[in-house]
Amino acid sequence: STPPSTPTPPAPAPTPPTVGNASLSWVPPTENVDGTALVDLSGYRIYYGTNSSSLDRVITINGVGTTRYVVDNLTSGTYYFGIRAVNSAGAESAMSGIASKTIG
Repeated sequence: STPPSTPTPPAPAPTPPTVGNASLSWVPPTENVDGTALVDLSGYRIYYGTNSSSLDRVITINGVGTTRYVVDNLTSGTYYFGIRAVNSAGAESAMSGIASKTIG
């Protein structure tokens, strides 16, 4: 008689990537680089990416009342974030300090 066959174990299910978010907040600027009062702030641009020297994704925030933003659906990895203030003519400030967050 033939020995009973051993069933093949099921293949492990792939592990879904970890998904997280980064909560950012900032203090609105009150003056221009030359020290004069900032009177035409119109919004912000959040720059981010997985390389601190190449922030290749941009989120535009119109309006000056927003000082918090949550970047959602970030998969596993380390992300770097910077923000620039934007005036009514579309000119951007210098980049803020760079912050980072690791997901997963």
